[in-house]
Amino acid sequence: MVFLPDDIFDDMSSLTHVHLAMFAPMAKLPSFQGLTGLKSITLAAFLALQEFPLLTNLHNLERLVIVGLPSIDSLPDLAPVQSLKSFVVSDRGTWCCNGFLGDCDLSSDKCMVHPVWGTPAATCLPSNRTEKIATPATLELVQKFAPTVCGPVLRPGELEGPPTPDIMAPCNGTLYRQCPTPDNTESMCYNARFMAIACTTNPFPIEMRRRQIAQGVGDKCDPEAEAWLGCT
Repeated sequence: MVFLPDDIFDDMSSLTHVHLAMFAPMAKLPSFQGLTGLKSITLAAFLALQEFPLLTNLHNLERLVIVGLPSIDSLPDLAPVQSLKSFVVSDRGTWCCNGFLGDCDLSSDKCMVHPVWGTPAATCLPSNRTEKIATPATLELVQKFAPTVCGPVLRPGELEGPPTPDIMAPCNGTLYRQCPTPDNTESMCYNARFMAIACTTNPFPIEMRRRQIAQGVGDKCDPEAEAWLGCT
């Protein structure tokens, strides 16, 4: 898909959650101004997106996740979303190092040629620019969520590809089950990015589930399928 209608969100004031991903060739998103009831938005793998929509009317937004938007060189004013409870940015936020937040550092891997997507290296924003300047409110939120903003760049082998029958079969629809791999790498059945449940060697969801079980949070664990993760 290369575009969405400009008015698609205009009459969606009751919508509370938006998750849009893998619209790789899309260069522009429609206005978010009609999403006045939105609480959570996730945008992932918009490789050609040039500009992030304004958040002017999203006063109820609590969660903002931006992953894999390598061509975005600035953010809109975040003053309207000061009530955010979670703000996550990972995989090459060019604006993290091109001077939008202050100093330009092209030696940062966030501004180099992307190792997976091949997105060209970034350039510094002009020092005498009159736009694309982070507002005080934007800087405040970036600082508040510093541990989860401007995260690491995606590396080859870290992203699960589309599930195939051979890696779905060992799971048989069961989440968190341990599954075999040819090289005996620790692996688990998981539905990455809302895809079908399939065997993955990604260590992050495995560690996440272990911590959920240890701390008694998240979905109730199944002792039969998840004993290897610490479920009793």
